[in-house]
This record gives sequence, C-alpha cells and structure tokens, in this order.
Amino acid sequence: MRLALLALLLSAAPAAPPGPEARHDLHVSHARLVLEGTTIAYRVRVFHDDLQTALRAEAQDTALRVTTEDRADRLFERYFGSHVRLDGDGQPIRLTVTASGTEQDPSSQQVVWYVLEGETTQPVRRLVVRQGLFFEMFRDQQNIVQLLRMPGEERRTLYFAALDPRDQTVEF
Repeated sequence: MRLALLALLLSAAPAAPPGPEARHDLHVSHARLVLEGTTIAYRVRVFHDDLQTALRAEAQDTALRVTTEDRADRLFERYFGSHVRLDGDGQPIRLTVTASGTEQDPSSQQVVWYVLEGETTQPVRRLVVRQGLFFEMFRDQQNIVQLLRMPGEERRTLYFAALDPRDQTVEF
C-alpha cells in the first residue's frame, strides 16, 4: 500500500529540465495529501529560497545552506510539525519525512519536495487541516492542499492564506 501512495504522490508534478535558480515574487506551496485506510501521505513542494529562509530561522543559523544533496530532512520535519496541523477524528497525526528531492519548475525556479507519512489507528472520518508553511515570513503566502481519499479517489482542494490562517475541516 505504501508504494501505491508514494506513486500517487510522486506523479503529482513532473520535473522540468535543470536551469538557473531565479527569484520569484509569488509565495506559494503546493501539497498533495493522500489518505488510504490508516495510512496518510503528504507531499509538499516549496521554493528553495523560501525553504532556506524558514529553516535558517528554525535552526537559528543564518549561514545554513539547503543543498540538493542535503535537503535538511529532519530540520524540515520539525518546522513542518510546528506549522502544519493534521488531526484525524480529534487525534493529532504525526508525520515523518520518508523521501525528499529537488526539481526545477517550468519557470526555472528550484523547488524542494518532501514526502511525509504517518499512520492512524483507524481510517479517518473527520480531518482537520491547517497548512501554515511560511506564514510567519510572507503576508501574501498561499498554500494549496489537494486531498485525495482512496479508494474511490474522492478529491478536495483546500486553500490557505497567511491573512486567513484558519483550520479547515473535511468530513468523509
């Protein structure tokens, strides 16, 4: 089952050919959240420069460099845990990083992606989500979460903005 979830997550966005890192004015992250039985998998894509700024603050190290070889998985996991809320049926869901990588988006921006996974004791019927990555840095930050519940491929899209950082609830 985990391989099927990973395939769904990784097929969400194909990699573009490598190119130079460019600056961007758009502050956005994109995530795909897949629920299948008691397994939850979350793939998030963020701009490299935004990630590096956030992880420098998290580590309290202004010289920290997030490279293609060292994507600082454990540091990101800690940052993610303090900025993203996932509750299933009233219980917090803890996710851990199981994979990460880098790619270029179509505008030649360097993007870092992470796959985080967790388990619940039973399939989730009520999910509460808040995706607050980078809200502390950018007033115009937007975070999009595409939710996919298997089997049946029930889909929902959640939108979070720094100026309106409320939890969102999905019931199945």
